[in-house]
Amino acid sequence: MKYIDLNGIECELSFEKGSFPAPCRHVLVVCKFGGQWVLTKHKERGLEFPGGKAEPGESLQQAAIREVYEETGTVVAELEWFAEYRVNTEQPFCKTVFIAKALRVEEISLMETTGIVLKGKLEPDNSYSFLMRDDGMKAIMKKVEHLGKWSD
Repeated sequence: MKYIDLNGIECELSFEKGSFPAPCRHVLVVCKFGGQWVLTKHKERGLEFPGGKAEPGESLQQAAIREVYEETGTVVAELEWFAEYRVNTEQPFCKTVFIAKALRVEEISLMETTGIVLKGKLEPDNSYSFLMRDDGMKAIMKKVEHLGKWSD
């Protein structure tokens, strides 16, 4: 699926592994804890799912678990590959989307975000990051909800 994000950049979303030529080195984690969505509040962009870039020598799974913890204090219990998307900037990059269930939330010191925000229902408005309001995220959330795996 091709779409234009809210910054006017062409993106491509796929629910099949290895859809893009360049390897993914960024992660995004759609996570639930106690039946609520685990979001973080980025200081500049607003509310969004946790994510970031894999460090050298780190697997995408390790990066996803680390990013969720660093941005929210959430310890991930289950993590599964879900999708990937490519952002076609001057230097295109690919991001892997994981779905996860959280085990617990710990109180930690935060740097990039103001911490965890739990939402029972997602209603993206201007308090949410542009990443949460584009057609790609709408397609991801529709498929996540259809899957219903972690609907508790």
